[in-house]
Amino acid sequence: YFFALVKPQLTPMTTLFNDTPTPTNIEDDSKMIKEIPTPTENEDNTKMNLTSPALRPFIIISFSYLLFTITDGAMRMIVLMYAYNLNFSVLEVAIMFTFYELAGVVTNLVAGLVGAKCGIKFTLVFGLALQVFSFGLLFAWNDEWEKTTAIVYVTVTQVLGGIAKDINKLGGKTVTKLVTPEEQETRLFKLVSLLTGWKNSLKGVGYFLGSALVSISFELALGCMIVLLLIAMPWAIFGLDTSLGRAKKRKRHAGQNI
Repeated sequence: YFFALVKPQLTPMTTLFNDTPTPTNIEDDSKMIKEIPTPTENEDNTKMNLTSPALRPFIIISFSYLLFTITDGAMRMIVLMYAYNLNFSVLEVAIMFTFYELAGVVTNLVAGLVGAKCGIKFTLVFGLALQVFSFGLLFAWNDEWEKTTAIVYVTVTQVLGGIAKDINKLGGKTVTKLVTPEEQETRLFKLVSLLTGWKNSLKGVGYFLGSALVSISFELALGCMIVLLLIAMPWAIFGLDTSLGRAKKRKRHAGQNI
């Protein structure tokens, strides 16, 4: 008797566990499917555009740094091979390059402060110009000098080359972070890895090129390296903004002690 009275008021169990959506639910689900972006559209939105103005500083600085890397490797071989032809000993040649490395240590400590104050454009152009100047000084290397005079003179040119190398390295490493959007870090860092591999390869090209040219003429080898540097300089001078990499000054609030 009890179940006879309650049964009409109970909801059938098949209705409670029925997964079949109503026509209204089907329409809502279709709207949600249309609103969800497809993987292709999402990939297109995150695809890095290498021609965008935001990545222009990265391309210019990378191009300049790669050309500089060729001249840096070539300078070592030009000095080494030319000193060998002038009968310098191994120890004497080693002294020439010792201060080259020490200059890089000091430059790394100071270059960050200079870059934050003057910007990456200044450090890049200054490094390229300093490398041109160091190659120009090597033209004055006289075969008739005493060995002591030649060692001191060439060591000074190598010190300038070491400073130029690490100043340019500052721009090449810093610009990566400055121009990287947060959603494109993975793609850009892959490109940076590729350029790093090219840098190491091009340094080897510089070794070969310097050795081949100095076997023909010492002056020819120096002149070719200066030409490569002059090719990179206009891009750095006219293609970069002076504010790139420069530390922003904090605004002082009213009433703040100076």
